[in-house]
Amino acid sequence: MSYFSEHLMSYPILMALIPLLGFIINGLLYKKNPLKGAQLTSLTLGVGLICGLIGLLYMPSQFNNTVFLGFKADGLSLLMSTLILFVSFIVHQFSRRYMAGDRNYRPYFLKLTLLTSSAITMVFADNLLLLWMAWSCSNLLLVSLMTHKGEWTAAKNSGNLALKTLCSGSLALLVSFFLMYQATGSTSIANINAQATQIPLLFLTGILSFLVLGALTQSAQWPFHRWLTSSLNAPTPVSALMHAGLVNGGGFVLVRFAPLLLTEGHLLLTLFVIGALTAILGTLWKLLQSDMKRMLANSTMAQMGFMMMQCGLGLFPAAVAHLCWHGLFKAYLFLNAGSAIKARKKRTHVLKHSPVAFALSCLIGLAGALSFALVSEKSLFTLQPTTFLVGFAYISGTQLAYSLLRNEVLYKRLLPAFILVSLVGVFYGESIHLIESFFPTYSAQALPNLNLIHLLVLALFLVLWLGMNLKSALGLQRTKVWSQLYVSALNGSQPHPKTITASRNTYQY
Repeated sequence: MSYFSEHLMSYPILMALIPLLGFIINGLLYKKNPLKGAQLTSLTLGVGLICGLIGLLYMPSQFNNTVFLGFKADGLSLLMSTLILFVSFIVHQFSRRYMAGDRNYRPYFLKLTLLTSSAITMVFADNLLLLWMAWSCSNLLLVSLMTHKGEWTAAKNSGNLALKTLCSGSLALLVSFFLMYQATGSTSIANINAQATQIPLLFLTGILSFLVLGALTQSAQWPFHRWLTSSLNAPTPVSALMHAGLVNGGGFVLVRFAPLLLTEGHLLLTLFVIGALTAILGTLWKLLQSDMKRMLANSTMAQMGFMMMQCGLGLFPAAVAHLCWHGLFKAYLFLNAGSAIKARKKRTHVLKHSPVAFALSCLIGLAGALSFALVSEKSLFTLQPTTFLVGFAYISGTQLAYSLLRNEVLYKRLLPAFILVSLVGVFYGESIHLIESFFPTYSAQALPNLNLIHLLVLALFLVLWLGMNLKSALGLQRTKVWSQLYVSALNGSQPHPKTITASRNTYQY
């Protein structure tokens, strides 16, 4: 084996050690100078990010899924580790100023850096035990950061709720891994996926049931969503890292075991239905919130639902693309929440429904769907799982165009709206096409066939979307049923009562 190949094999371990090195140096040398320690950990993450980009851009084909000491570098792990390092680097930089003056400043950065190292270990792990330990360690560190203000009762209760939920998911994952080992005699994820069609049916059902259960709790899917919507007492940068990174862990573990999941169509359908229900609830609940962070939390819940739908359809590359873009966008929204709150103090003009603008937007949405389908090479006229991607591209394109055309100068914005929607379709289609190139084996596998339930869910999304846009024109808001649904949704979207601070006097600074 050449010198270059040997170093390629140790690349995943190096990626996990870089933030760990920052943690060790900060812990040993900067006890009396926490500001310098925070600067050092940010610097090490910046170095790790550069290494991650180099590996992602220049070396995916060189690794050939080589496993070394339980670590494996492939397209998925290279992409996810780079995303983790990028978001964590931004969060570290933001936290240096945001947490200034906090009496737990140094422990905060030590935990944040260690959390980054454990998350990177998780995405590179090929060994079942290593993956489970990194998964569990990441969740424990997350809970510790959520309860950063230990004297604050609401924050402590948020952490306890998250701990109970995430530990139950971790236990389910451990049971799934134990059954995998019993069925295959191997702890290597690559070997287990290779034996997907040889695992006895009884073992396979148990393995996938507990695996999906662990993923659903991690990604805050209904009915396990309460821990996420009640986690808003955490410091804002912790919320950014949680919503942009660790909540995505459920989707990651499903993609990692995609060959196993594709052998069980009934479980994929169950995953699809739960994801669809979560997406609908999260989207509706988001629209009812007056608090910025609650709105973002429900938005994350909805986006994770969409990701689970894609996994349930066997569209794993599309799920990874969704995961990446959601992570980047949600991190930006949380870190920008303070500025957004200031901007919302200005009185905004409420735009009325315009039938002409909506009709034109529906036509422009077709351009977005068409450009997406052409670039991503998805079929427009056949009923396949990819039909959902084209359908949601159409809805998103139409909604974007409608937000631009709902004003008094409609004719001036027609052409810009058409161009923008088309470009957005091209961009999203190209991103999915790019993700598919990182792990073509997932793209080449047979996708499940659509059935009546899939089509009914797609029709439900279209009806709800039209109803939300046409509610004023149809007079829905004046009906008693609408009022009852509104109150029920508002009550259902509330965080756990023990995680709410009703009086400022109970907050300990």
